[in-house]
Amino acid sequence: MIRTRSLAAGCALIGFALVLLATRLTNPSLSILAATLGGASMAAGLLALLQRRISGQRIAASAARGDAVIETATEGIVTTSATGTIETFNAAAEKMFGWDAGEAIGQNVRILMPNPFRDEHDGYLRRYRETGERRIIGIGREVVGRHRDGSTFPIALSVGEGEVDGQTFFTAILSDLSERNEMQRKLTQAERLAAVGELAAGVAHEVNNPINTMINCAQLIQDGDDPELNSRDIIEEGQRIAEIVRDLLQFARDDQDTPQETSLQEVVQRTLRLVGENLKRHGIRLRVEVPDDLPQVLARPQQIQQVLLNLIMNAKDAVQPQSEPREVTLRADATKDEAQMSVSDNGPGLPEGLGDRIFEPFVTTKRARGGTGLGLSISKSIIEGYGGRLEVETAPNVGTTFRFFLPRVKETGGG
Repeated sequence: MIRTRSLAAGCALIGFALVLLATRLTNPSLSILAATLGGASMAAGLLALLQRRISGQRIAASAARGDAVIETATEGIVTTSATGTIETFNAAAEKMFGWDAGEAIGQNVRILMPNPFRDEHDGYLRRYRETGERRIIGIGREVVGRHRDGSTFPIALSVGEGEVDGQTFFTAILSDLSERNEMQRKLTQAERLAAVGELAAGVAHEVNNPINTMINCAQLIQDGDDPELNSRDIIEEGQRIAEIVRDLLQFARDDQDTPQETSLQEVVQRTLRLVGENLKRHGIRLRVEVPDDLPQVLARPQQIQQVLLNLIMNAKDAVQPQSEPREVTLRADATKDEAQMSVSDNGPGLPEGLGDRIFEPFVTTKRARGGTGLGLSISKSIIEGYGGRLEVETAPNVGTTFRFFLPRVKETGGG
């Protein structure tokens, strides 16, 4: 009897010892130890117990590590339920939006969005559940976020979908783009001012002609010529100068307007008033094929003008003196979804192998003439910022065409 009790006590002690050793021994080591100390039957029972203990510990450790990864991530991480209720809100998201996790968790994710997105979000989720139509889920894009104080800021958003125990959840990875966009704005402004400098000689000549006309008309009036006729010419030439100066100032100013419905025809007209004389002075013929019924696009007019001006000036520089005739062609067209505009030259084409690398920052074919290699990179960024694209086609000794596409403003039916 004493021996039985001692054996039972010994087995309990062995079991306790094995549990204590569970986190330090591998499964094969536990099997050998248990079999040596307690026999096959006891070994199997103890091993099953210990494996469950180890499995639980590993799951807990994995979960803790996952929580630590989320909390220490430099990107904002927010998870929501299928209906948009916030379930996870990490430290980076707290810093980004100004909400404490305890305040944000349990609320609808709409609190992180400005209108009109805030009002549309629940409908979007409902439509996604019913139809599977995706607008953001699985697709990275730039959106606008809302701080707790109501101010807004640009965000790079990527949303993934998952499921645990039959419950759908969404995980959003968010990056604050404020600093990046500010740097982009400064680069864009610097490139714009560089273009103004390049245009200066042509604009001065364009202004000089009407000034001379005005002086001549004033002299004729002094000499007794018809004052009414000459005054009318003076007014017309003065308005022409005012228009050129206005276009130049508008182009040069630091544009922080919000995107608006923009007429591409007007952008073309303003651009040609600035660059037309420059092309003439270089003996280049400009062909313009832009229809009057070109649809409007949603953009900042000044930025689209900057893109168009950059493409035209690049085409001017690409046309070689031996090209006859020296031509730059501006064309525009539209489909039911987008408007497109192209600038072509009849120069030698881009160097072999350059291709789309021409859009990379600091890549330029005009280094010897002071090119920065930023114009096309900035132009591409501007166009893509409005949901469009900028492409290039080139062929040796045929020429190069740059073409950009922008979503057209959808027409709303009346009544």
